[in-house]
Amino acid sequence: MKPRYSIIISATALVILVIVQLYNISVTFETKLDQFNTRYSSLVKSALFEYESIQSKYSADSIFMLFDLYSEELIYAYQDTPSGETKDSLNSQVLAAFSTILQKHHKPADFLRDYLEQAAADPDFRSGYYISELSLLDFNESFLVYRDSTGELPYEFTGALHADSYAVEGNFFRIRYDYLVDFTHKTQIIYRDMLITLVLAVLTILIVLLVFGLTMRNMIIQKRLSDLKTDFINNMTHELKTPLSTIAVASTTLSDETMQKDPARIRQISEMIHKQNKHLTQLIDRILEISIWEKDQVRVKKSSVHIFEFIEEKIKLFELENNGKDIQISLDYNLDKDFVELDEIHMTTVLYNLLSNAVKYSENSPRIEINVSMNSMLTLRFKDNGIGMKKEDQKHVFDKFYRAGKGDFRTVRGLGLGLYYVRQIVTAHGGEIDLYSVPGKGSTFTIKIPT
Repeated sequence: MKPRYSIIISATALVILVIVQLYNISVTFETKLDQFNTRYSSLVKSALFEYESIQSKYSADSIFMLFDLYSEELIYAYQDTPSGETKDSLNSQVLAAFSTILQKHHKPADFLRDYLEQAAADPDFRSGYYISELSLLDFNESFLVYRDSTGELPYEFTGALHADSYAVEGNFFRIRYDYLVDFTHKTQIIYRDMLITLVLAVLTILIVLLVFGLTMRNMIIQKRLSDLKTDFINNMTHELKTPLSTIAVASTTLSDETMQKDPARIRQISEMIHKQNKHLTQLIDRILEISIWEKDQVRVKKSSVHIFEFIEEKIKLFELENNGKDIQISLDYNLDKDFVELDEIHMTTVLYNLLSNAVKYSENSPRIEINVSMNSMLTLRFKDNGIGMKKEDQKHVFDKFYRAGKGDFRTVRGLGLGLYYVRQIVTAHGGEIDLYSVPGKGSTFTIKIPT
């Protein structure tokens, strides 16, 4: 199966899992909500039954007497008020007045709170009366003040428990009202009861996300390694093909009888074969040494090195080997001490690799600035005027076999191992190497090694 299809299938499965878990959480919440409502509704009804059994009816009767007196006064107002906006305004005023009297004089909240505490239930709630129907009565007719035809609770009591309903008819009024109780911490209590379900659901989603992320990461790494391997094989093929082709042509030339009469030409071709053979040997040795340069296998043998003399000597040798290439190397020193513990052989490889890259990747005459400072750290900074690198190349430039520019080996020869060796050697010394590069403006490599 292609990686793209695997990613699509895995992502789809992950989305389905998340949806299923969210659905399970929703179902569990609804179940816990029903359980909460059942339990607390039973407690509230029992409390109200007990309250009404022991409570004197004097308080309620006094309220209904107030309703009667107030209603008797309003009958004349309703007889004289025609239908329309004035009648609607009067209805609103009357309904508000009845609601205020009811809320003020008849409310078993304190008794209910004590009852819930004794039952080990949450006593934090708010309650109130909601009038669903109100009419004023005369001897021969009635005036409808309000009737709830929607069956919906008022906004402030949405989701409240319906504790009890009451219907009372006096001499001049008829009223129906409900007692509503809304528990403040209902949602928190439900989530607390379903804590295990929530934790398991979240853990499941997080674990699957982690596995999915690791899988995607491994697939990306495998894809990048596959691309690096392809580039390396192509690069290696080119590197080996060049000397082999040269040796093949030189061998054919030597077999020509006319060449036997020209010793100088034979000597020249022999030197060419020897040079190409040496190059082949170096390539093969570099490949065989790859496993040696793994991080946990690099072994450094440190000795006391005079850093000024060491750098000067290696720079002179490098300039001598690259004579005629118009290379300019400037050196700047800032040393608090002269000697440092280094593996001289490995650090020579570091210097040569960084200098060689600065030369190879310069379109114009190479200009290399080297700054060497040493106090608590040995700092080597190599700045060149080369072609620079893009950010995506800078992330992988120290990886094994990686070559910037998608393995463009036809313009610059190499195996993609030089900077890998550099980082391994610096790391083995307990140091670190950083890169700052701007395309078209060159690169700066900074090495810091504890002294």
